Amino acid sequence: MLGGLFNRKEQERKIELLQTRINELEYENKSLSERLSKQAVRAKKALSEKQVADLALKRAEERIDTIERELKNLKEEEDAQPSVRDAVTLTAARASDLLFQIGSLRSRNDDLLTVYLRPEETVNDFDGFELDNSVKYMMARIESPTGIALFYDLKSTGMAPQIVAPPFMILESLWKLDYTFATTQLQAILDFDHVICIVLAHAGETFIVISDRERVIEYKIVRSSVKEKHTKGGMSQRRFERLRDEDIRHHGDKARSVFDALIAGYKSELKLVVASGEHNLIKMITQDNDFPLLLRSIDPKAVLEKQNIDKIRVLVWSSRWYVL
Repeated sequence: MLGGLFNRKEQERKIELLQTRINELEYENKSLSERLSKQAVRAKKALSEKQVADLALKRAEERIDTIERELKNLKEEEDAQPSVRDAVTLTAARASDLLFQIGSLRSRNDDLLTVYLRPEETVNDFDGFELDNSVKYMMARIESPTGIALFYDLKSTGMAPQIVAPPFMILESLWKLDYTFATTQLQAILDFDHVICIVLAHAGETFIVISDRERVIEYKIVRSSVKEKHTKGGMSQRRFERLRDEDIRHHGDKARSVFDALIAGYKSELKLVVASGEHNLIKMITQDNDFPLLLRSIDPKAVLEKQNIDKIRVLVWSSRWYVL
C-alpha cells in the first residue's frame, strides 16, 4: 500500500516537471515565433528598401548616361564653333604700330567695316547691319569691361578680322563701312595719357600705384598677415573663416588708408581708378572716392614675383587682340 502511494507521488512530481518543461517550451516557442515574425518584417522592409535603392541607382545611372551624352554633344558643338586663330596682349606701343598698319590699308570699294561697341553693347544693337556668323559669335564670346572694336575686311581677301579689347573705355559707338578703317578712336584710347591710380587688391598684399602712360609716379605696397584659404589642425571651419574675414577687413582698412592718403596728393590731376583683384577688397579700398572706377582683369603674377612695379603700368595700358 505504501509502495503505491510512493509511486503516485513520484508520478505527480514527474507530471509537474513535465508541465513546467511544457510551459518553458511554449514560452520559448512564443518568443521564437515573435522573433521570426520581426525578422520577416525586417526582411520584407529590407527587400522593399533594396528595390527602392535599385530603382534610384538605375535612375542615377540613366541620368549619368544622359549627362555624358549632353556633355559629348556640347563638346562636339563647341569644337564645331568658330574660334580665334590667335590672341595676344600688346603693349600700347606695339598696339599703336599695328593700328597704324591697319589704318594705312585702302580698298577700292567701301567694304572695310569698323565697329566700336561700348561695354554691355552687342552687334544686335545695330539694326540693318549683318555680320558673318563666325564674327558675331566671337564678338559675343569676348568679355571686355571697356568694350570692343572690330576691323573687318568684308572681301575676306585682305587682312583677317581683328577684334580688340582696349585698355580704357570706348565712349562712342560706331558702325562704319568705308574705303579705310576708322582707327582714330582706338588710337586716342591707346594714347590716353592722364594720371590714373591703379589698385591690385589681394588679401595680404595690395599694390597702389599713381601712374601716367609713360611712367610710374608713386606707389605703395600694403602688406599684412591674412590666413590662407584653408587650414590644418583642429580649428573649426567656421572659426577659421571668421578669423580670416577679420584679417581681410584689417588689410582692407589698412589699404584704404594708404589709398586715400596717396590719391589726396593728386586730386587735381587724377582722372580714373583702375582696379583688379578681389572685388570685395576693391570695394573696401576705393569706396567713397569721387573718381570713376574701371574694373579690369590684370594678371599680377609677373609683378608679384619680380616686384616690377613698372610692369603694372605696362599691363594697364595693354590691349587684347584677337585674330579670327
